[in-house]
Amino acid sequence: MEHQLKISNGYFQLLKVFLKEQHVDLAELALNDEQRVELEKTLGAAIDQQSSYDFFMEVVTAIHLRIDCPDLAFALAKCITPANFGLLGYMASRSESLAQALEYVVRFSPLVVAGLNVTYMRYEIIDNTIRLFCPLGADKYIFLHEVTFAAMIFLAKQFVGSQHFPLIQMSFVNAPTMPLYLYQQFYQCIIKFEQPMYEIIISIDALQMKHEQADPNLIQLLVKQAEEKLAHTSQHTTVVQQIRFIVAEYLKLEQQAPKIEDIAQELFVSGRTLQRQLKQYDTSFKQILEEERMQRCETLLMQDKDLTDIALQLGYSDQSALARAYKAFSGQTLLQKKQQLKE
Repeated sequence: MEHQLKISNGYFQLLKVFLKEQHVDLAELALNDEQRVELEKTLGAAIDQQSSYDFFMEVVTAIHLRIDCPDLAFALAKCITPANFGLLGYMASRSESLAQALEYVVRFSPLVVAGLNVTYMRYEIIDNTIRLFCPLGADKYIFLHEVTFAAMIFLAKQFVGSQHFPLIQMSFVNAPTMPLYLYQQFYQCIIKFEQPMYEIIISIDALQMKHEQADPNLIQLLVKQAEEKLAHTSQHTTVVQQIRFIVAEYLKLEQQAPKIEDIAQELFVSGRTLQRQLKQYDTSFKQILEEERMQRCETLLMQDKDLTDIALQLGYSDQSALARAYKAFSGQTLLQKKQQLKE
């Protein structure tokens, strides 16, 4: 059962601004009549509305045919303004600190990207760093991740000043999609590819950074609007995200793996009903639990926890069972990952 990813129309507006800067008219793109009508309709709609990601990539492909721009993801990110992320963008740009902006980004991401099997970005504070992370989901979303992360960093540098933003590391699940020097030029930090998770690692000092254009009164109004908009999102489009969030919190707080009945109780449904709902969306409780276990495993590895303790916390019978599960998930051994983190 196909459930199409939807993205904010702000991404389409980025394409429009970029083409204008390149002095390329939309009419010059190799699009058919149906695509031209769809693009005109999307660009004329409200920026907070969402449209098909697959269609977005059709337009991106047409742009690549017209313009030789290997770093298109970065070029688009440099066109970003808070308006492109709608309510979320305005909230982030008027937050009193980067810590507050980060909370809004994590909380209201579904207003920008929405889909049934989307795993949204989360963050952990580990020692003196903040780690934002999320998995890939599917190869066709690589370009979306590259544009989104680049846009986030570009806006964050505007928030606190490009010379002061304490970016430490960027990690990508995918292999490089452009020459390495372009990544280094844009991010100016440690960069890793083909990792188990997408990661943005920044210094904890960033949380206290203030923004000169902070507006607490406006923020209250924007948050209320965002909450109302989020509440109107169909329950069916968020059930998988709800379960992911509850499982992740359970692993973190209870330090053991939940049973499906535990999660069903949280959602006021039976375990059988929950299984039926997940089957409808081409996933299962077992699959979600395994993915969340692996994400939690990596967090605990970064905290240098003992492997046996990690196995017990995640509900595995022993360290060997955890090692097999992690190798199947990431392609790396636990020891390789631990060594990687040390380096």
